[in-house]
Amino acid sequence: MATPRVPKALSDEEVRHFVLGTFGQGRWTQDSPIVPDVWISFIRRAEQLAQSAVRGDDVPDQTVDLLITPWTGSLPGQIARSLRGLLTNEKARLARIATSSSRVVARLDFEAVSKFVVPLTGWWQALPEGFRDLIAGDLLDVIRKGGPRLEFIRFVTLVGFITEMKRARTYAQMTALYRIARRLGKDPQDGHKPVKNADEFDADLRVLLAHVDLNMDPPSEPDQKRIWLININRTASQTVFDSRKTVKADAAQRVFDTDGKGITFAVIDNGVDATHVGFIDQDSPRVRRSEKNGTALGLDDLHWSSRVKATYDFSHLRELLADVAEAPDRATDTLIARKQSSSYFDKIHRDVRSLAGRAEEGRGLDWSIAAPLIEIPHDENYVVPADDHGTHVAGILAARVEEPEDFDRPLIGVCPKLTLYDLRVFAADGNGDEFSILAALEFIGWLNRDRDNPVIHGVNMSLALRHDVDSFGCGRTPVCDACNQLVGAGVVVVAAAGNMGFDGVTKQSLGSGYKTVSITDPGNAEDVITVGSTHRRDPHAYGVSYFSSRGPTGDGRRKPDILAPGEKITSTIRGNRSQRLDGTSMAAPHVSGAAALLMARHPELIGQPRKIKKILMDTATDLGREPGFQGAGLLDIFRALQSV
Repeated sequence: MATPRVPKALSDEEVRHFVLGTFGQGRWTQDSPIVPDVWISFIRRAEQLAQSAVRGDDVPDQTVDLLITPWTGSLPGQIARSLRGLLTNEKARLARIATSSSRVVARLDFEAVSKFVVPLTGWWQALPEGFRDLIAGDLLDVIRKGGPRLEFIRFVTLVGFITEMKRARTYAQMTALYRIARRLGKDPQDGHKPVKNADEFDADLRVLLAHVDLNMDPPSEPDQKRIWLININRTASQTVFDSRKTVKADAAQRVFDTDGKGITFAVIDNGVDATHVGFIDQDSPRVRRSEKNGTALGLDDLHWSSRVKATYDFSHLRELLADVAEAPDRATDTLIARKQSSSYFDKIHRDVRSLAGRAEEGRGLDWSIAAPLIEIPHDENYVVPADDHGTHVAGILAARVEEPEDFDRPLIGVCPKLTLYDLRVFAADGNGDEFSILAALEFIGWLNRDRDNPVIHGVNMSLALRHDVDSFGCGRTPVCDACNQLVGAGVVVVAAAGNMGFDGVTKQSLGSGYKTVSITDPGNAEDVITVGSTHRRDPHAYGVSYFSSRGPTGDGRRKPDILAPGEKITSTIRGNRSQRLDGTSMAAPHVSGAAALLMARHPELIGQPRKIKKILMDTATDLGREPGFQGAGLLDIFRALQSV
């Protein structure tokens, strides 16, 4: 018996044409609340399911991790409670539903999204009576006339394709669906195209709409449960010192007598080793007495001896909140085990019950309850981060090691007396996502609720999320919006531009390896100070690092904003050691340090992040490179302090 011919699957380009150019009606972003990257993910999941059915393989995972944004005025807690009530117990458990102050995260399959999530959207609830009957009428007439009815038909067409692909059990059925997708999908750059073969077109649509179920009713209390947008919960990646002289931090500290004392920065990363000798608080009277008496500092002294004042692990927040809503006792046991001490039991038990009650009532996240549960205590049970990245970044910003054991010169950061908050958004295995980052940013806003006396003055984000131009306007993704809001609340936010400037294995000038428009999120945010990389010692000679992402942004704004050294930067790592690393991750903390020095020297700049950004850019040194590569030029801390 002949082996059935494997169908030629849709290429990535063809899938995008189908999603973005359905019926030849070109669009660049979504017209339903489901953004293109979500549609594409579910199409690919459906393909995998059909292929496994044909081959007799195990059923592949059909869920996609989603970030759900409520309509303005609607409550994330109400949406989460509604989803838990609609899903079966098993699906609710697997979804790991959790809320931050502004969003809901949930891992869902397509059936759950189409049946339960879409009816919660303001878009669905605003559809007039009779819209569901359109699929039984003259579809061609609807498509030609356009308008809201066309948006609805495009939506149900994509639903129908995914539904039919999940039902496919032979390669012939898959091939037929691929042909339909190719006929119905057009390159959106071509604009609107008239339908050529009306009969074939109508037949294709009837195939896709044969099993679409539109019996989806909006919930009660719709104003409390309206969803605005459904997008992917994006994964994040982690993207001294000769460089101090390059940005003139050494001269600035000598002339202006400023070292960052009194200013606090949060490092949103994979963790900062608070036990590193480079972060000892040399101004603490107890530290001075210890040094005078020759007494060694131990873990039990960490809470008062380190300039890393607190550590919070946001990579566990989602699992905690999901467990709290589904199984409070399990959440309590997990927290007790994680903190390695039964002395926390009573408080943890009370806090978990309080959070569970809030989730049951559909109320929002209370940081005063949640924050202590994700805090890593600075005591004998302190957990050192699993990777060196965050400690290296923090060292560039704030370390001071006069006599390193493994380096021949002092390791002194830009602000050797700066106070740090360690906000961990990457798990021990290196995985991180947008929800964790959003939660950390919202937590900072909560800490600074008294704007006149902020706890945290600035944030360093040496991390990257890829921006999907089909799904969001550039700089308007959830993490970019959150960063802009934090800047609006008076906090300096500094972000790495990303390491996407060169895309290729062979690093040669011939070919298409170098890229423009490669800034990653949150560097695309308008109010963020986005930092590209240059050479640590010879920036005028080497210019912009080959790996450094460059602009302009996808919507034509100049990015990066400024350059700082990011090549072969030696800084602190775990275990009181040092290491040399490259990347815009290393460049960003130089600029964070400059902002901290400005606020320490001129306290009237505290709460004025846009003014600080302007000062740093106006005083930067032009390296004679393209603005989209270098931004305003090389950071000059001495000139920045001198200009105020």
